[in-house]
Amino acid sequence: MSEDQTASLGEVLRQERERRGITIEQVASATKISVRLLHSLESDNFAELPAKPFIRGFVASYARFIGLDPAEILTRFSDFIETKAHDRPTKEAGHSGYAFEKREGEQSRMLLWLVMGGFVVIGALLMFVLKPSLKHHERSRAEKLRAVHALKSPTPSPKLSPTPSVSPVPVVVPSPSPPAVRTTPSPSPTPTKSAKPDPLNSGLDLEPAEIKYKVVFKALADVWVRYSVDKKPTMKFILRAERILVLRAKEIIRFQVSNPKAINFNYAGRGWKLGANEKTATQQESGLTLFFPTDSSEKNTDPFADSKPLPLTPPPRPTPTPRDAPPPPTPTP
Repeated sequence: MSEDQTASLGEVLRQERERRGITIEQVASATKISVRLLHSLESDNFAELPAKPFIRGFVASYARFIGLDPAEILTRFSDFIETKAHDRPTKEAGHSGYAFEKREGEQSRMLLWLVMGGFVVIGALLMFVLKPSLKHHERSRAEKLRAVHALKSPTPSPKLSPTPSVSPVPVVVPSPSPPAVRTTPSPSPTPTKSAKPDPLNSGLDLEPAEIKYKVVFKALADVWVRYSVDKKPTMKFILRAERILVLRAKEIIRFQVSNPKAINFNYAGRGWKLGANEKTATQQESGLTLFFPTDSSEKNTDPFADSKPLPLTPPPRPTPTPRDAPPPPTPTP
């Protein structure tokens, strides 16, 4: 880190970020802080930043991502943060863009009016929707009552004639039924197999019998990865720490990472290895490249020759060792 003691907090963060070749968009993606707030932090414009505890959290996340010691940065610029924090407007004066832009009484009254207005609108909609249904229900009930009343009313009985008339009984001759026609069922169409979605171009759409090479990658820190599987388009994105990426291929897998010390991989179930320790990796103009299978003839060419090298990312933080842990046992001959 630069030893320029006259530089402000924002200047130090910006200079260290640019020296490492990290864009402000990468910082925003890793720390979940908007680009607008990061620009305000780098320009020491504390009037556009939230309260002091949030500012200290922003500084710690920013410094940790670009490889600086957050505790050292916060200690060095503690007085600076305390002084610049007073540039922010008070809660009573309002602060553009934040939750306390209006006074608390005005916010409460506004919320109450919004809730009451919502109830009125919902009630009107319910009446509009249910009123035709109620009318239809009343009409149906009136029709049922009229039908029951008509059934209960007496009907005049027919007069009996003194001489009953006898009508001849018709003779029905059954006609021969037509011969049955046998129909042959038409064969049902064979269902077509729908392709599996593969948004990452990782070979997920391959059938098990088609997979010849399979590699599982695990990120130890946030890193940029770039790869291509068989003849699929090249993919490039940030793989977050502790996330898993599985690549499958019929012919070949080509893989690059922004920091080989921050990636573990397991090829064909042979155990986990650190990317920086892989001896079969080939140094190309676009960066260190892993090929699977490792004896591929494509190792003599750069698969990403038209692309720039991946941005450098910090290595994973070392795992702290407990102070009270017992020493390892001494091997016996």
